[in-house]
Amino acid sequence: MRKFATIGTVLAVVLGVAVIPAASAPRQPAEPPAACAGLVTQLADTLKTVIEPLAADPPTPDKAVVPLGDVLRLLVAMTAAKCLPTPPTTAPAEARVDGPELCLSHDLAMFAGAFSVLSKIVPGAVPPDPGKLRAETGTWLKTVGDAMANCGLPVPDGGMPTMPASA
Repeated sequence: MRKFATIGTVLAVVLGVAVIPAASAPRQPAEPPAACAGLVTQLADTLKTVIEPLAADPPTPDKAVVPLGDVLRLLVAMTAAKCLPTPPTTAPAEARVDGPELCLSHDLAMFAGAFSVLSKIVPGAVPPDPGKLRAETGTWLKTVGDAMANCGLPVPDGGMPTMPASA
């Protein structure tokens, strides 16, 4: 019995030292598909067309509606091309996300931020406070930039666009 207890203890220690850390080690992100670089560049260019009318003095939010819709279309295309993880549609027994840590969280935050800004500028919406709209847009753009980094996507030359400081 003692021999069995000793062997069992040794096996448990070996398992704890060798197998458990390897299983819980962070996964290395896979190389993103080749189409991702082009989609990220398109996203950056489209974000610039969203920022322009919102950063103007006075802002013209109605001119940002169509480009913001294009941003949403590009985010969906990035999901379809496997650049971004597909959001879960059912409650799995065990949540498992392939890809880098926090990528799904940032992916969902990008969509949520785009819809939040869009809800404030669509025709018929209550005219937004320009300062609050700029701040929310700036926060959303930071989330987009963080998502590119956390999802292992290539960033275009010059980086992702940001909201310019108001004058």
